[in-house]
Amino acid sequence: MKKIVSLFLFIFSFLFLFSQKSTSVSASATSSDTNKTDTNYVKFYKNKLVIALWQSERNFDITIAQKNFPDSGKSTVNYIANSNHVSGISLDYDILSLAFGYKSIPSGDKRTGNTNYLDLGANINTSGFRFENSYRRYTGFYDKNTPKYVQPFTDTTFYFQNPSLTIHQIKSKLIYTISHKRFSLSGAYANVKRQIKSAGSILLVYNFYGLSMRSDSSFIPPLLQKYYGPVWDGLHRMNIYAYSAGAGITRTFVFFKRFYLNFFASLGLERQYRHFYFYSENYHYSYWKTWFAGDWRTAFGYNGKRFFIRISSIYDLNNYESNALRFEMKFIMGSFDFGYRFNFKPPKPYRKFQETKFHKML
Repeated sequence: MKKIVSLFLFIFSFLFLFSQKSTSVSASATSSDTNKTDTNYVKFYKNKLVIALWQSERNFDITIAQKNFPDSGKSTVNYIANSNHVSGISLDYDILSLAFGYKSIPSGDKRTGNTNYLDLGANINTSGFRFENSYRRYTGFYDKNTPKYVQPFTDTTFYFQNPSLTIHQIKSKLIYTISHKRFSLSGAYANVKRQIKSAGSILLVYNFYGLSMRSDSSFIPPLLQKYYGPVWDGLHRMNIYAYSAGAGITRTFVFFKRFYLNFFASLGLERQYRHFYFYSENYHYSYWKTWFAGDWRTAFGYNGKRFFIRISSIYDLNNYESNALRFEMKFIMGSFDFGYRFNFKPPKPYRKFQETKFHKML
């Protein structure tokens, strides 16, 4: 499996170098500036400060199922985060983008409990690269499958709750757009660029992330621990470190130069370093695992010279399945963004940075 991963990374590195060479040749025939985009297709508002507000609806759930005994799903745990309504603000200027989820409205009650949530984001958008960085924190979950093992279960019965269960995730995604002369991924999912004509591109996608999940007690509810055996019934902490490489495709359809519809899909191989911690004699289990990684996004909106509005969605699935457990984390988000581009004169230190060769190379 290690040889397959190495071959996979080599192929995509070769594609990356080949695309760079092809881009340079085509650019030299039309312009001495190899980083210049075709303004008939992409408009870059690098001298505008973009302020946007966003509202998102999120669904984050965790499925844990044992593989020891056939029980028709009775012992399956399905943790749900009750923090689905999040409001935030984003600031974009030049190649930099910052986002902050400043308000989370709990959607639970006494039967399910509530989830505390924090979301931070920082992105860099160049002519060819989009470098996305995010931090998410969830604290407090309830088990949606409680009715399967608590009987009788009525309209007043409480779901099993784990208020100390906390997930931290730090993730970086590097996306390279091969056809960046006529296509900008930032025109669909960021705010400093605008796609004027329909175009698409093949993508190279790299991911790096660290995930921590821990609880004061076992992840497994007490009534279900008998199904998980004398070791996995005490699972109370896990750390995942992973990197992946893959390829994707995206295309933006533009209508009347301002309305657009974008699709984004990628698939690759992911190398995970897993750490599991158990109460049983403070046992620690760690190993490497190769799995698949994929992304799916859509965006629809109006992108004018000053005002823009966007509806977008993201589907993200992580799998940590082992011989003993089926372990999945699923994150689905729908977001509504609107904002305005203001004239802005940057501070002198940043203007000096814009004049450097490094900035111009970006």
